[in-house]
Amino acid sequence: MKKSPINNIHMLQIQKNLLDWYDQNKRDLPWRRTQDPYSIFVSEMMLQQTQVKTVIPYYGRFLTELPDWQSLAKAKEEKILKLWEGLGYYRRARNLQAAAKMIIEEFNGHLPQTREEILKLPGVGQYSAGAVLSIAFQKAEPLVDGNVIRVFSRLFVLRGNLKTGENHQNVWEIARSLIPSKRPGDFNQALMELGATLCLSDNPQCLLCPLFQFCEAAQRGIQTDLPEMPKAAKNIEVPIAALLVENKKKILVKKRDENEKWLKGLWEFPSAEGKTMDEGRQKMEKEYNVMAEKKPFKSIRHQITNHKIHLDLFIARNKKTIKASTHLKWVTPAELEDLPFSSAQGKLRQWVLKNFVQKNNSK
Repeated sequence: MKKSPINNIHMLQIQKNLLDWYDQNKRDLPWRRTQDPYSIFVSEMMLQQTQVKTVIPYYGRFLTELPDWQSLAKAKEEKILKLWEGLGYYRRARNLQAAAKMIIEEFNGHLPQTREEILKLPGVGQYSAGAVLSIAFQKAEPLVDGNVIRVFSRLFVLRGNLKTGENHQNVWEIARSLIPSKRPGDFNQALMELGATLCLSDNPQCLLCPLFQFCEAAQRGIQTDLPEMPKAAKNIEVPIAALLVENKKKILVKKRDENEKWLKGLWEFPSAEGKTMDEGRQKMEKEYNVMAEKKPFKSIRHQITNHKIHLDLFIARNKKTIKASTHLKWVTPAELEDLPFSSAQGKLRQWVLKNFVQKNNSK
């Protein structure tokens, strides 16, 4: 284990400066107005790999519909996915419900208050455990996320890839040594707030930073060189062809099953991936016994991690009626809007409702 780069005097001053700055400059976020463990837990699950501004409207709607552990545990999965629609990383929504059920069954309906126990909950890792325990219960538990890594890399000039291995453990050790016994939740939020608002990846606002005098990188003028990021993974092109099939003013949709790599349980226009868009379209024509137009009705571009999704929607005519099943059904436009879709497929849906359904209804 590496020796901590912080002496006791600097530690106390860093804590004081950061908390004083936070008290004066923190953003007014809805999950900061409550001490309810359920609400805080929901916010932290939503904030995983997602920007604050994206989460805010989802957070309010979710708590209105599912205000406690019991309502979340009993809710139908489709309702939860609909509330999560467009937020991405849908496994979080499933984990959230699984955690609610576990809390009711194994923890008497109360969120665990120790790191060991809270880590047993589905979807809870070291970061989420530290965030929830410190914010909801004022436990002196550290956390490390991308913002914290960026702040520490500059504050102490930490080199190399800080997201894995010994370097990552070193960041956690620093976080552990810095966490105060008083106001640990505010301190953790202050660290993340600093990274989100001042210690930015590009154009850091060093002269406004409450830790400027302690920041070794700023003193050397190398703050924009840190953190040292690993080489980004090469983008992978993913052509996906989707079908728009209509029959008697109803539209064909398909539910993704449990064997799918992504987006399990969400609905979509029947789709297939191919090496090329033509290959995907031909797969769909064969599977559903339809004839699709060669020119797409609508094209969407979307990115998931390093996967660049090229999603084209083709109008298709069915040669004979396609029978409904558990994962395949005909829906009205109103029903189409009520189903949980992924972000990309949701954009197709809105286009269909505006440019296809309305046009056909006006005939």
